[in-house]
Amino acid sequence: MPDETYDAVIVGAGNKALIVAMYLARYGGMSVALFEKRHEAGGGWCSDEGAAPGFVADYHATAVGPFWQSPTEMDFPEWKEQGVKYNEAELGSGAIFKENDEPLVIYNRRADPTMEKSAASIARFSKRDADTWVRLQPLFGKIFWTAMLEWVHTPPLPPGVPDAIERMAADPELKKYGVDPSWVVKTPLQVAREVFESDEMISTAMRYNETAVGNPPDIPYTGIWAFLYSVSLMRPLHAGVAGGTHNWAHAAVKIVLKYGGKIFTRHAVDSVVIENGRATGVSLADGSQVKARKLVLSTIDPYGLCFKLIGKEHLSWSILRKVENLERRIGIITWYTWALHEHPRYKAGDIMPDINKAMSVMLISKDPEALCREMAQRRLGIMPRDLQLNITNHSLVDKARVPEGKASILTEQFVIPADLLTERQWAAYRKEHAEEVMKCLGEHSYNMSWENVLGYVGNTPYDHCKLPNMAPTGNQFVIDNIPGQLGRNRPIPELSSYRTPVKDLYATGSAWHPMGMSACWSGYCCYKIIAEDYGLEKPWQKEGRPW
Repeated sequence: MPDETYDAVIVGAGNKALIVAMYLARYGGMSVALFEKRHEAGGGWCSDEGAAPGFVADYHATAVGPFWQSPTEMDFPEWKEQGVKYNEAELGSGAIFKENDEPLVIYNRRADPTMEKSAASIARFSKRDADTWVRLQPLFGKIFWTAMLEWVHTPPLPPGVPDAIERMAADPELKKYGVDPSWVVKTPLQVAREVFESDEMISTAMRYNETAVGNPPDIPYTGIWAFLYSVSLMRPLHAGVAGGTHNWAHAAVKIVLKYGGKIFTRHAVDSVVIENGRATGVSLADGSQVKARKLVLSTIDPYGLCFKLIGKEHLSWSILRKVENLERRIGIITWYTWALHEHPRYKAGDIMPDINKAMSVMLISKDPEALCREMAQRRLGIMPRDLQLNITNHSLVDKARVPEGKASILTEQFVIPADLLTERQWAAYRKEHAEEVMKCLGEHSYNMSWENVLGYVGNTPYDHCKLPNMAPTGNQFVIDNIPGQLGRNRPIPELSSYRTPVKDLYATGSAWHPMGMSACWSGYCCYKIIAEDYGLEKPWQKEGRPW
């Protein structure tokens, strides 16, 4: 392997790297080699036993569906042949309000094709909101998701050329659904207050916004996009990859190898070799070099790319300064996977039994300002103690994750960045948070005591830093999904096109256009750019796809 030469050398073997490698090997006809510092490929597509024997936990990406891999499934029939299957949510989602254990249930289109059940549940809090919910549904499928699919699968357009989301926001047809042009500059909370009447619907929508986008409700200039995205996800049809998201990684690795690619784990890259302003290969940490005939691709975070792989001497002060000041202190979560004897039986089920069948349940305050206060605390370095939990009930539909007759849930709480506590403090917090979660669940259910628990995986921001791209804050998106770091501006305008100032050196990852997410998007769009530059096969054109 040392001193070998490949057409394309890829730094990292996370999920974006695997996607690009699949396309380069299959459609680009290139010899491809990936060099990964860790012991396995896949990055955030990682699942393993952990909470107790026989229980599978997703350690990062979870509760995903085909939308995250739309072109992958079209361009690689092997994707499904290699065992990628999706669970389908039986019912949908819901919320339980901690003040009085009142439930709200939102049914998906299979469980409630006419939306009568969802409307009846919402009407318990506001008849106006129930009518609004039904009226808005065509907006999601007809307009928003059409724009969203184009946006995430299309490389960034030049400044001044409206992208799919910007065109959608200016679409006069939105007026039929009560969309106001001012939503573009408003916060999701401001938009939610204009759309819904009840605090319960507003609070539920904002907690979904926090999970879907990673932002609190009071971030300006995300109103129309973040609101529509998060609210549309309140009717989940799919409930994750069967057996865990690591099956995505398994499939991708097999496809890369099938088309001649090579993956070298435990092979850290020290730097990119740059000769006469062009990337010609990489230097490994062991001192050996690997040459690239055509291109080098980095999939590490922007800071590591610029300050380590490239080096300050090859970049302008402006680029270095922008990268150094990227925001990455908001999208910080603690995820716990719980191995249980039985699923939670909520007290809210006395009012609406279906809440116990919801794929995702928000156990939250009905005060719309609760998440804003939580973010204010986190900005001050104060650990939130008034939990606003997202509970994902994977084993309701995925029996491959648990032993027969058992159950598992995942709890999500936004917290402070990893670098604000020491290793010992995070170890102490891991136990403290487990007690806090069990106390909260115990207050709102009949069976969630420690007697129902076989074990748990406490995945804190400190643990997220095991994936180097997420360090030093443990940010699940690598950098935050805030307005200045989305779309054509992500991570910075000079890098968002997946090209770098160094010739034949490309870059992608969750910190790149369009947004941070464990999806194919940044890898797929990166291949589109490379295909344009090198005249490679473009399967989307051959099939006549709009993206």
